[in-house]
Amino acid sequence: MSRAAATPRGVYLEEFFGTAEVGLFAVPTEEICLIPPQLKPRQKRLIEDVLDVEIVPTTLAGSILLAPMAVGNSNGILLSNMVLEEEVEAVKRVAGDLNIGVVEGKYTAIGNLVLANDRAALASSILPKRALKKVEDVLGVEVVVGRVADRSYVGSLATITNIGGLVFAEISEEEEKRLSEIFKVDVMPGTVNNGIRFVRSGIIANSKGAIVGSMTTGPELMTISRALGV
Repeated sequence: MSRAAATPRGVYLEEFFGTAEVGLFAVPTEEICLIPPQLKPRQKRLIEDVLDVEIVPTTLAGSILLAPMAVGNSNGILLSNMVLEEEVEAVKRVAGDLNIGVVEGKYTAIGNLVLANDRAALASSILPKRALKKVEDVLGVEVVVGRVADRSYVGSLATITNIGGLVFAEISEEEEKRLSEIFKVDVMPGTVNNGIRFVRSGIIANSKGAIVGSMTTGPELMTISRALGV
């Protein structure tokens, strides 16, 4: 695992803004990745190279913490209703044919409440029906309502791509099987950044590669690589 010049399909260590919680600052899909404009040029190139994506520099809701404010897949990107109009337009300018939608309601951290790949979405049981319909319309996939390890903030507890997934370390075997069936990929329990169970906070990934927090240990890297198939 290296910080050297990246090639696709690998796992690379990094930190952003002095923290290993790199996953909080990006919203990746197979084709694009939303990132804060303030990232260093080297970090922007790393994301482009490892994930093989076009980067979209933007804030969301005026913040560099992008992950809680959005969730996306190859069909669309769903944004929090706290996102500013100029930020929505910035995403639309590079989104091409992607659906771009804003979910209304009191639950503003939509990225923490929805987990998605190109095959399905798992939406938190606390979301109202109108929000679930918006998830389905924008992401273009079947939406399953549920929890992970009896927790409602499902988007924080896993990283799912089109070829694998790393999930909250304390899920049961039954839940592991259920998530695999929903997303049609194998998933594995694990941690990131030396024991952090909220794995999305420390991982930026798609089916082509992954960038993980700089505190991630060797055994964790091996699990992440196997789980995500990169």
